[in-house]
Amino acid sequence: MVPPTNSIYLGSTRSQHEHLVAQSGVVLKLGLLLLKSGASAYRVKASMARLARAVGLEEHHSQVSFTEITTTAYSTGNFRTEIAEQRVMGISAYRMDLLSDFVSNLPEKISPQAASAEIDRIATLPHLYSKFWLALAAAFACAGFAFLNGGGLVGCLVVFGAAGIGQLIRTLLMHREVNHLAIWFVCGVISAGIYSGTIGVLASASLIAPNHMVGFISSILFLVPGFPLVTGMLDLARFDFSAAISRLTYVALLLVSASAAVWILAFLFELPLDVATPAPMTPWMRYSLQMVASFIAAYGFAMLFSALPFACLWAGFIAALVNPARLFLTEAGLTPQISVFLAALVAALLAELISPLHGRKYSRISLSVPAVVTMVPGVMFYRSMAYLSNGNLTDAISGMVDVFLIFLAIGSGLVISRFVTDENWLFNRDLQKVRTYDSHAHLR
Repeated sequence: MVPPTNSIYLGSTRSQHEHLVAQSGVVLKLGLLLLKSGASAYRVKASMARLARAVGLEEHHSQVSFTEITTTAYSTGNFRTEIAEQRVMGISAYRMDLLSDFVSNLPEKISPQAASAEIDRIATLPHLYSKFWLALAAAFACAGFAFLNGGGLVGCLVVFGAAGIGQLIRTLLMHREVNHLAIWFVCGVISAGIYSGTIGVLASASLIAPNHMVGFISSILFLVPGFPLVTGMLDLARFDFSAAISRLTYVALLLVSASAAVWILAFLFELPLDVATPAPMTPWMRYSLQMVASFIAAYGFAMLFSALPFACLWAGFIAALVNPARLFLTEAGLTPQISVFLAALVAALLAELISPLHGRKYSRISLSVPAVVTMVPGVMFYRSMAYLSNGNLTDAISGMVDVFLIFLAIGSGLVISRFVTDENWLFNRDLQKVRTYDSHAHLR
C-alpha cells in the first residue's frame, strides 16, 4: 500500500512527486545540520537556496528561527511545505565550515541522493576534541581571562582547575541531553564554588588576601554563550528577527542561569567585591603577557566552538593583536565601548584577509568570533549580578548599562566589517529567489 506522503497532486506523476519530496528533503536536511552547528539565519537560508538551485528546484523559500525551519519548495507545477525542528543547541564551527565549502563548490546540477550522501558524511564525522581536551581548553581560556581582567598568579591557577572541572561536567551533562538552563546553573555553582572554597582555605591560612573577585567570576566564563550572542547580533543586522530574537533570548536565559549561581554564592558567603591590585610590571612585560593570555583565551574558546586546529591558531593570533590594543586604548583614555568597537572591526577585517589564504576553508565567523569573545564583558556582567545580590543597585545598574553598550559595540564592529566586505550584507536582496541567485561567490 502506498504511504499517504506519496500522493499525487495536480496531475503530476508519482515519480515527479517523489522527486520533489527528495529535492525538498535534502535541502531541509542541509539547513537543519547548519542550524545544529550554530550557523546564522543568513548562512542557513543562503546555503539552502544554493542547494535548491543545484538539485533542480524552481523556487525555494524558508523561514528560520533558532530551533525551527519552515520551507516551501516548488517544482513541475507543484509545491511541498515542510516544518522541522532540531533541539541540539550546540556549536560546531568545523562542521559549519565543511558544509559552507560543500555548498560553495556545488556543480550546476547534483542529484538529491548525491547531495544527501555528502551531508550525511559531514553529519556523522566524529567530534574534533575529547572531553579531556575541551576541559583543558576551558581551563586555559578562563585562566587567560583571569589574567586579562587583573587576576594574579594564584587566582589564575585556581581558575584553571575550577573551570576545567566545570567544563568536564558540562560536557557530560550535555551528552545526557539535560536542559541547558540546569546545566549552566549547576556548572556555575560547581566552578565558582570550587574557586571560592579554594581561595577561602588559602586566605584562612593567611597565604593570600581574600580579594579575588576577578578570579571568582573568571572561573565560570566558559559558560558565556559567545557564539550564539554574536550570530544573534548578526541576525539582527540582516533583519532576520525570528532567528535573532529567539537566539538572543536563549543567550539571555543562559546568562541569567549562570548569574543565579553567582548570586547565590555571593549572597551565602558574603564574598568581597574588591579586586586585588595587579602585580607591578613594566608596560612591555604587561603587554607581552596580555598578548599571550589573549592568544590562549581565544584558542581555548575556538576549541570549545569545535574549530579546526588551524582556525584555532588564527583566532588566537587575531586576538593576540587586537585585544591588547583594545586594553591599551582604554588605558589611554578612550571609552571602553569605542575601544571594543575598533577592536571587533579590525578582528573581523583580519578574518576576511586570512580566510582566502586557505581557500576559505575557514569561514570568517570561525576566525573572528573566538577572537572577539575575549572582549565580551563577562566579568563585568557577573560582577553586576553580585552587586545586585548585595543590594548595591547603583553599581549593578551602572555595570549592566556598560555591558549592554559593549555588546552593542562588538556587534557594530562585526556588522560594519560585513557591510564593507560583502555586498550581500550591504544590499538588502532576497537571497531565496533560486533562479536569479548568484552562486559563483564563495559562501563566506
